Order: sequence, then C-alpha cells, then structure tokens
Amino acid sequence: MSNEDETKNQQEQAPQSDKPTRKSIPVWAATVGMAVTIVLGGGIGYGAFAIHNAQQATTTTAVPAEMNKVVKAYATISQNYYQSTSSQKLINGAISGMVNSLKDPYSVYLQNQDATSLNTEISGSFGGIGATMEQRSSGVFVESVNADSAAKKAGVQAGDQIVSVDGKSVTKQSLNKIVAKVRGKIGTKVTVGVKRGGHTMTFTMKRAKVTVASITGKLDSTNKQVGIITFTTFTDNSGKEMKKVVKKLRQEGAKKFVLDLRGNPGGVLDQALAIDSMFLKNGQTILKVKSRTGAAEVYKAGKKYDDGFKITEPTVVLIDGDSASAAEITAAALNEQANVPLLGQKSFGKGTVQTVADMGGGNELKLTIAKWLTPNGTWINHKGIQPTEKVDNPSYANIPAITVTSMKEGDANKSVKSLQRALNALGYDAGTANGYYSSTVTAAVKAFQSKAGLTATGEANEDTIGELVTKVSAKISDNDTVMKAALTKVEGMQ
Repeated sequence: MSNEDETKNQQEQAPQSDKPTRKSIPVWAATVGMAVTIVLGGGIGYGAFAIHNAQQATTTTAVPAEMNKVVKAYATISQNYYQSTSSQKLINGAISGMVNSLKDPYSVYLQNQDATSLNTEISGSFGGIGATMEQRSSGVFVESVNADSAAKKAGVQAGDQIVSVDGKSVTKQSLNKIVAKVRGKIGTKVTVGVKRGGHTMTFTMKRAKVTVASITGKLDSTNKQVGIITFTTFTDNSGKEMKKVVKKLRQEGAKKFVLDLRGNPGGVLDQALAIDSMFLKNGQTILKVKSRTGAAEVYKAGKKYDDGFKITEPTVVLIDGDSASAAEITAAALNEQANVPLLGQKSFGKGTVQTVADMGGGNELKLTIAKWLTPNGTWINHKGIQPTEKVDNPSYANIPAITVTSMKEGDANKSVKSLQRALNALGYDAGTANGYYSSTVTAAVKAFQSKAGLTATGEANEDTIGELVTKVSAKISDNDTVMKAALTKVEGMQ
C-alpha cells in the first residue's frame, strides 16, 4: 500500500527489473479494488537503495578532448534538426545517455517531478491534503481521510471518486499522476473535484505538511511483553521515530522485540546507522563502505549515531526477498554483531550506495558511488542475506496479479489461473489452476459470490475480484507464518 502518507513502493524512472517492491499482501492484491495508498498528494519510490544524506564533493576537472564530440553533436542538432528543439532538452538527453550507459538500475538522472518525489521520500514529509487514495479499474477513489487534515476539514469522504484537480479532468489519469497534481508546496491551494452518489462537488484546500511514519510499533495481541516494530523504509526521521516507538512500547510493557523488515526496500543510510547502533555495543562495526579508489571506510556504533540510546532486549528480525539495501544493512549488522536471529526468506541482495547531486534547474543525479560490506566483510550484492531460520509464506501469499477486471467461462489466461488459486485458497473448488475458466470455475465463483452477498452470476467481475482480494489478504494476515515463528522464537529468548 502506498500513501500520500506515502511509501516507497512508488516507482523510480530507473529500470524496474532489479527493483523489489514492498508488499505486506500478495502482489495481485494491488490490482483491483485494493488500496494503493498514496496520501493524496505519490512519489517515485526508493527503488531499494542506501542513500548518503551528505552530498559528495565533486571536483570539476578539465574538459577532456573527447567532449568535443558532444559539443559538435549538440551544435549540429540544435542548428540543423528539421524541427526546433530546446537546448535544455538536448542537455538533459545527453546527461541521461551518460547515466544510462552505466547500465546501473540505481544510477538515474532525475528531472523535475521525479527529483521532487525522491526528496519527498527521503525527508518523509510533503505538502498534501491528508487523504489516502486507491486505484480501481473505474478510477481513483479516496480510501481514507486523515484526522485533522485539510481534506477532513473540507469534507472529503472515503469513497469519493477523484474526477478533477484545479478544474481539469483527471478521470483518465493514473493514481500516480493524480497524486502528483494534488501534492504541492505547503501553504498553496488546490481544488479537488469528486463524484459522490451521482453528484459532483469540489473542495478547495490549503496544502499542509504531511509527515509519513516510516516506523510503527504495537504490542503482540497475545503476548503483551513482545513489541512488534514494522519498518516501511528509512527516511530522515527514522532514527527519532525508532526511539519514540521503543520508548512507548517499553512503557506499555514490552520486554522483547520483533523487527519486521519484510518488504523494506531501503532508504537513508545515515538513519540505518543510527538505528543499528542502538542494538550494538559502542565500537562494534555496523558496516564497511568501499569506493573505487580507497580502502573501506568503517562505520562503528557509538553515541555519534545513537545519542546514547541503546536497545538490549531480546530481538528477532524478519526479512524476505523484498528486504533490500538499508534493510539488509540492519539485518546483517544485528545478526553478525549482536547474534540477532533472522527469520523468513533470503533478502533481495542490494549492496551498493548512492548519493544525490543537485544538477540545477530542479534536476538531480542519483549515482552509485560505492559498495557496502557487512561487518564480516561480505558483499551481498545479487546474493542476498540468508535467514538463520528459513520460514516460507503459504503458497497463496504469492499469487500473481490479476490484471483484468472481468472473466467468464471459456476465458483462458494467467489471470484465470490466479483466480483459481485464490478460490482454492479460500476453500472453493476451482479445480487445477491451469488458467482455463471451466464450468468448475464458474461453480466456484457462484459459490463465492453467494457467500459474499454478491449477485451469483458465475462471472468474475470487478466487485467479485475485489472481494476475493480482500478475503485472501485477510487470510494471509491471519496466517502470517513468519511472524508466528518469530513470536515463538523471541518468547523463548532471554
């Protein structure tokens, strides 16, 4: 889920194949009817990286002779191309071309909105109206409204369909585009048009600062001495958030912790250092960072990072294939230096560090500048971190996305196969998941529709798929095998 209270599950302009996505529910659940949370206001996501907060000093060197080719190409195009083109477009194209030649999915030239979105995600706050939206096949709808937000005060309600922003129709635009239009500079106004119950109305609101919590905590429902801390990302606020969450859980009676790093694609390196230092003894190595020119720089736990705040309670860490970069730094440091057990599945394997350089004009260059090593000197890039105890999710937690809004008997495609798997997981006999919508599938859909209070047509429409997603997601949440194993593990630790 992503949220104007947003998330890094939003995409960067980097190639997507190497980028994990955060998910607490199966991938397919984000297609029809499920909230793709982005608190009215969406970004582009970290794309799983540890990013240096500090800007790297760049030394301007003499322009090499080879650059004359670039200058000549620029002059030739600008003077002779059959249509007029802007110099800025050509310059941006040249920079993008240089970056793309690196074939590094984490090095990206970010322009305008993309750069703004990245900075929003790093800071963990932005200007918005305080509402959460979701993408449905029929449009973008308000999923929830934050208390004391501009949207709440104006009268925006859950279920409203977003139809316009500042007087312009957005009914055919994607969730990300609408969110980008609603967000803006704090203190500025935005007018949002919604459709509610057949009526259209508009709300003019002043954008306010919306801060996203990257770390949340709660006591386990059955063992009130175990605090469960969930990390969605590492933002500029994560260190402070961690201290606040731990203090609150301690006051409520927590004596042990489970850190849930599943689906966490990384974030700000400095904040990972601050949190990791809390669990280690001063002087213990957190990680090593090695650039192409020098010896590895060693980062060690100490007051410099944790301000003297330490966490010594028994702890277990959860990881999965979407735990990447800064999340992997945390998992490795706690495991190798504090013997904290890791439960779940092998992590993503993202072992590089990026920095962001201001290129002027609202553009930024995110560039890989180093690789990081675990305290023991291991480079986990493309390898990941193996859990100390492997615990698999149930098979229905990994059902591929349903990418259509309706299916009927006779259809044959991958979405039908996902439909069959979902129905079977809920106890409705849809036969072998072979991707063919047979009479057996029709009967299973009818049975599901009847039980769910839907019109029993036997055809899987948007409402049916949405309800199916909800039911399977609830089952996954109720049968979180990894969390159950972690609770059993930590309860036995002293």
